[in-house]
Amino acid sequence: MEVVLRPTNDTFLTEVIFPAFALGVVDATPALERLLLNIADEDTRVLLELVLDNNGRESFFGLDDPRWNQALYRLLFFDWLKRDAGWVATEPFQGYAGRWEQTFHLARMLDDPHYDYADEERADHQRRSFWSSPRKEHGLSTLLCGVWDPVPRFPPDQVLTVEGHGQYSPALGIARADWSWRPVLTVSRWAAKLPGMLSRVLEREVKRLAPVDPPERHEILDYWLGRVDEPPILAVSFSGLGARSIDWIRDIGTLARLIRQSAAQQQGMTVVLGKPNKGRDHGR
Repeated sequence: MEVVLRPTNDTFLTEVIFPAFALGVVDATPALERLLLNIADEDTRVLLELVLDNNGRESFFGLDDPRWNQALYRLLFFDWLKRDAGWVATEPFQGYAGRWEQTFHLARMLDDPHYDYADEERADHQRRSFWSSPRKEHGLSTLLCGVWDPVPRFPPDQVLTVEGHGQYSPALGIARADWSWRPVLTVSRWAAKLPGMLSRVLEREVKRLAPVDPPERHEILDYWLGRVDEPPILAVSFSGLGARSIDWIRDIGTLARLIRQSAAQQQGMTVVLGKPNKGRDHGR
């Protein structure tokens, strides 16, 4: 499974997209009409008009039209700007794309000081346990499980599904799907906590390498905090992912940069969990 994280325009989602999704769970027609009232982007309008003309009064749940899927990805994952005529799409923000398992491993390293990342068997057990029962206080890890916080007014798995994951019980405060979103306030809190989280991960690894004192640790922290653009060459192998230590150092830096930039630009964040796409690199 793959994961893609992107910044997103909160105002567009909360004022235009999510209200339409709430309508579309019952009847796609008024939902599509509402979207068309607000969207001025020509390519997206063409897709929505074709879906409206060819799908009667179906709901979004089970709407099997490839043009709807194309429109959804534009609506959810492109950058949207408000103009006088309505909202228009620009190119998607640069985000993060990679293997879900490895990304989830890195998120657990950041979120949980008790995660046994260096013990492969215990780490795998802890990841499986967390997937089964995500804890919202571990924010990035929970987002990567497709959990919504706050719970939306529509079942997200009835709008978009890729792998078939879905659970919706608003009375219990539960919503889960193959995609999710966090508002800018949440992303800003993550950004504020990042320096402490990154330092903690580094301190844990330095203790594991004792009595060796890795000279690169300050350079790694500078990279993670965005003070330098490239990670250092490692003389001592940091062992969070064994021989792939340089990969997890680079990917933690990419995730940290995405969170910082999203917060600085007053953007929320979306995630989609999907099938592997061969040839896709991290950080693209």
